[in-house]
Amino acid sequence: MKDTKRKIMPFTFYDRTGIESKLEDQAAKGWLLEKCAASGWIYRRIEPTKIHFSVVYFPAADPFDPHPSEKQVRFQEFCEHTGWELIASNAQMQIFCNRRENPIPIETDPVIEVENIHKSVKKTMFPAYFSNLVLAVMQIGLAAQRFSWDPMTELLSLPSMLATLFWILDVVFWTVLLGMYFHWYLRAKKAAIDGQFLETKSTDRFQFIILGTSTLALICMYLSFGSWSTALVGILMVVGILALTGVMVWMSNRMKQRNVSAKTNRFITYAFAVVMSLVLCGGVIWLVVSVRMEENDKTAQAETYEYNGWTYHVYDDPIPLRIEDLIETDYEGYSYEIISDGSSPLLSRYEARQKTRHDALAEPEMQYRIVHVKTSFLYNWVLDLMLEEFDHNYAYPDDPNWKEDRSVDPEPWGAEKAYQLLLGGEAHERYLLCYEKHIIEIDLDWTPTDNEKVIIAEKLLP
Repeated sequence: MKDTKRKIMPFTFYDRTGIESKLEDQAAKGWLLEKCAASGWIYRRIEPTKIHFSVVYFPAADPFDPHPSEKQVRFQEFCEHTGWELIASNAQMQIFCNRRENPIPIETDPVIEVENIHKSVKKTMFPAYFSNLVLAVMQIGLAAQRFSWDPMTELLSLPSMLATLFWILDVVFWTVLLGMYFHWYLRAKKAAIDGQFLETKSTDRFQFIILGTSTLALICMYLSFGSWSTALVGILMVVGILALTGVMVWMSNRMKQRNVSAKTNRFITYAFAVVMSLVLCGGVIWLVVSVRMEENDKTAQAETYEYNGWTYHVYDDPIPLRIEDLIETDYEGYSYEIISDGSSPLLSRYEARQKTRHDALAEPEMQYRIVHVKTSFLYNWVLDLMLEEFDHNYAYPDDPNWKEDRSVDPEPWGAEKAYQLLLGGEAHERYLLCYEKHIIEIDLDWTPTDNEKVIIAEKLLP
């Protein structure tokens, strides 16, 4: 039977009454708090007994100081005279226990107690909470920017959606915790004036829900990567962050044991954190680039040829529709290339093309894109996006009507709706075809017959 155990304590820093109640329950079960560690609170086995606990906040305490200040020592000695023993501390939080049946309370002035809690929170909780909140908001802002540039690509990336969900949950987490604190603090100040200490509200259930959901989102994100090697990079990044945090805590504690001043300890710890964070980011970037280069062996395996001093690639990807399926051709130099192939719970997109060599004479080419809209409420929105891209005028920005679309007969395509591209009022063999759950965009170098339109639909629809 183990004589010690480590337990995660999902309490907020200021939750005095919640911490005291939990520690009393643990003592009644035969476990007494021994140390507040970054990886969890450590308990040692005792005989089950009733022990009183008191959480006191000492704003002047410095977590980097190797020794408690003279004022802290005097305060602890005063507490010892009344039976209160200091058993653990965490920054400005001091935890005392008392085995007497009816001990004299340490804190007797609610006004001072509330103010000490607030001063301690400003030194410890606020910097951590606000920095995490700012980071999460910045990540959501970057995601929103990417969405505004290319919304469909963002919806096609399950890792990207899960990462955004993680950061949204992070914002909710820190915002709610800050809101709960200020809600308590404003009410506690009023109660303190009347001589009462307003009990703090436990947030352990809320924290477990958010942390559990966030962890699940991260796991799903790593599992959703296209390859295990890419997922491994993400896992290594998380492990690296945890390892860096552990080393920082260990370094700071070692310096405290060696009586290094708080100022020096703080400077070395923060400098180490900055330098190693840069090293970690650089390492992650190097790993990502290395993995992408190894996985992207498509180009390396492609056939190549030289033309006008440039090297070009010829692919032979298994695309579903080829020009040979539609018209007769004896040209043998075609490149069959899958441009993109992505999927998420909302959408899937497949894009391919068949191109000639640059040194070929006039031969027909073809390119197409298939979008599967898996959620019906997104269909019209996706269609509008594709039509906007379909009509977007790159070549003649001063003439908005130079590039536009017109409705054509969808029946030969077996579609519900069909659109054809117009260039300067003249029809171009580029079509946007609407089916129940699919939208197909196809660009041809010739005018397709009705029979060819049937074949196109049969080949490109699942």
